[in-house]
Amino acid sequence: MHTLSVMEGLYERGVFCAFLGSCPVLLRAFRVRHFDVKRAWLSRPPVTVFRLCFFTVLSPLLFLLGGFYLWRARRAWRVDTVYMLGFSEKLLMTPWAVFFGMKVLWLEHARIGRWFTKNPWRRVYTFLSKRVTVVVTSNAMKPILEKYAKNVVAISCGVVDAPRAALPSDLREFMKDGFVVGSVARLSIDKGVDMLVHLVHSKPDMKLVLVGQGPLKSKLLATAAAGKFSDQIFITTLKTRGEMVAFYSAINLFVLPAREFDPFGMAAAEAAWAGTPVIVTGKCGIASDLKSGIDAVICAPTIAEIDKSIKFLLRHPAEMQAMAARGQVLARKKYRLDEMVKKFWEVIN
Repeated sequence: MHTLSVMEGLYERGVFCAFLGSCPVLLRAFRVRHFDVKRAWLSRPPVTVFRLCFFTVLSPLLFLLGGFYLWRARRAWRVDTVYMLGFSEKLLMTPWAVFFGMKVLWLEHARIGRWFTKNPWRRVYTFLSKRVTVVVTSNAMKPILEKYAKNVVAISCGVVDAPRAALPSDLREFMKDGFVVGSVARLSIDKGVDMLVHLVHSKPDMKLVLVGQGPLKSKLLATAAAGKFSDQIFITTLKTRGEMVAFYSAINLFVLPAREFDPFGMAAAEAAWAGTPVIVTGKCGIASDLKSGIDAVICAPTIAEIDKSIKFLLRHPAEMQAMAARGQVLARKKYRLDEMVKKFWEVIN
């Protein structure tokens, strides 16, 4: 969604945009929007032991292949700026792009972990970063990446708004009464969604809706069933942007309980945009833009602190709604799509 939003916004400003890569989702999305596309494959990123060995052994061949792909794209499209997403492409194509006289942007939106800090290719990444502009998605991520890269610029994500669409009937039925807390995240330990499930147990009037997929789904449902509060939890996926907008507007409170660093926290920005009160942990990159108690509640990533924050808002509904209104003003000022595109435009020019 972020990549498409950037490209569509630049296209509206008169920039020719095309996609070179192997991601089936982006290939399809660019074709649907009538952008030019060319397939290119440079192996999976070297972020596991097996992939690292495979990438390293084949790197001379992959390097030549990357140069061919970029030369072909330059000849076909007269490319003068390359916007790179993948770790493999950054390592293999950046030297060619510099050689061809192209401007290079790297987007970094993934959490910096051992896959990067302990990666033997990290030094190559750091060396190449001197010749590119590295874009991160939050001010909180900038100092983290500046330890390993040069020329780092923070450009916050823009919220993609859409008209509300009807929610699935079973979800509407579930949310028709009670205080509804919602969260949109991958169902995994690092996202902290298991903490929200535990909190429901002690609050019979509270309902929880988790939008997402992930390895914890069956465990979360089993935990709820064992505690005999499964009727308070609803796990689903929503297919369209209009459904997501309707969901944010329908819930009473949005919580993003990340345990580990989240480079931005797009769902929290979207919820605030919709005028819904928001709780985030200090591990969310968006927290660096917010003032706790003013625009949102920022708490530590523990069950006790999240529980304390929810209870406070339940006891002070007027303050909760005032906070939601201020959060909406901030989101609609800071996370506008046109503002994000404008900053990318300034970077490439």
